[in-house]
Amino acid sequence: MKVLLVSPNIESLPDPVFPLGLAYITAALKQNGTQCQILDLCFVEDYEASIAYTIKSFQPDIIGLSLRNIDNVSYPNYVTYLPFYHQVVQEIRKQSEAIIVAGGSAFALLPELLLEYLGADFGIAGEGESSFVRLVNDLKGGKNIQDFPEPKIINNHSGIIEDLDTLPLPDRSEFDNEAYLKFGGMGNIQTKRGCPFKCIYCTYPIIEGKKVRLRSPKLVCDEIEDMLKYGTDNIFFVDNTFNYPTSHAEAICREIINRKFPVKWSCYANPGFITPNLIELMLDAGCTGVEFGSDAAHQTMLVNLGKNFTVDDLRSASDICRQKGMSFCHSLLLGGPGETMESVHQTVNAILEMSPTAAICMIGIRVFPGTRLSSIAVEEGTIPHDADFLQPVFYLSPAIENEILPFIEQFSKENRNWIFPGMNINMNANLQRKLRRFGIKGPLWEYMKTGKRLRSMRENLGK
Repeated sequence: MKVLLVSPNIESLPDPVFPLGLAYITAALKQNGTQCQILDLCFVEDYEASIAYTIKSFQPDIIGLSLRNIDNVSYPNYVTYLPFYHQVVQEIRKQSEAIIVAGGSAFALLPELLLEYLGADFGIAGEGESSFVRLVNDLKGGKNIQDFPEPKIINNHSGIIEDLDTLPLPDRSEFDNEAYLKFGGMGNIQTKRGCPFKCIYCTYPIIEGKKVRLRSPKLVCDEIEDMLKYGTDNIFFVDNTFNYPTSHAEAICREIINRKFPVKWSCYANPGFITPNLIELMLDAGCTGVEFGSDAAHQTMLVNLGKNFTVDDLRSASDICRQKGMSFCHSLLLGGPGETMESVHQTVNAILEMSPTAAICMIGIRVFPGTRLSSIAVEEGTIPHDADFLQPVFYLSPAIENEILPFIEQFSKENRNWIFPGMNINMNANLQRKLRRFGIKGPLWEYMKTGKRLRSMRENLGK
């Protein structure tokens, strides 16, 4: 039985992202002895022709689609990826009678809705390394589609993979690693799964579960060594929080240092678990920048958003990074429950005082079912109880909805190292592409201190 794995994720902002989940599935299938092939649509010019050619030449029995995101979660310039996913499925149906299986992080958020919308035969919600292989083996063994109960969704949220070290290393051999490094500026790697924190909007616990499962530092570095073979020497750790538990992050840094890897990397970090010793280790291991999931710098709003740290923690983490010479970014969410223009001003002023390399600021919060924010929004009447979450559903505090966008328009003119993705301010697809062609690696926010370096680059690029 032959399996074709398709990545239909073509978003390039803030960067094209290597389909790590599909690389894990590829490795699991090969370990199972299943013949498989990859079709990554990220860099193809004609997706219909690519689908037709690949299906005709490979003749797959099963086609798996890995959906990374439903949309860009940005307000007010919202972009949905669902119509393109649907077009991909329709094109596959034209070319093949193969069984279509949908999965990936996006699918895990809305499995029933997406299975119906896409018209796929099966869906896998949650980790797919073992469940997809079992499905392939069941179908290979003669089990028919009709033998599976409706809806045909394999839900793994209660059956997570406890020991991540039992998984084979992601297989990157059939992907265009060079293109992802050139146009995306970095590769990606995961050191753990699961999120124990209680942010009211977060989907990580839905996708990966709440239990934190750690990969051994040795295997993480074995994977880095494998990535270096493909020329990927700049890496982003995609863990929701790299520095928790702190001891695990420190162990990974020591392993990188011991192996003397010629690699630069960056990560998401929780400001509540930043210490001088950790930042020193991270720098010694090649870390060039940390992105804090701060969300706010107003104590009431931190509590409202379910954060586990304080404004003082934000200041302390910022001070440590600045003193040690670590680039750092604060990622903010303005407009959550209880937000007022007064709290917005306090957050903005506090972050300015922390003097970050950059700030990335989202206006409004994309709401997904299963999060505490969705319950709050329904209780407040902000969204109906039967909301169609395939459509753009945002929470934006009524107290700021008439003033926030004009405020941001003016504020951004004076603070060029603040990025507002939902308004295409200080970063857009055209600028991103030009900067990557200029040879810039790593997160682009690392180059935005006071906007001077970025403005210099814009001049060199003919902006």
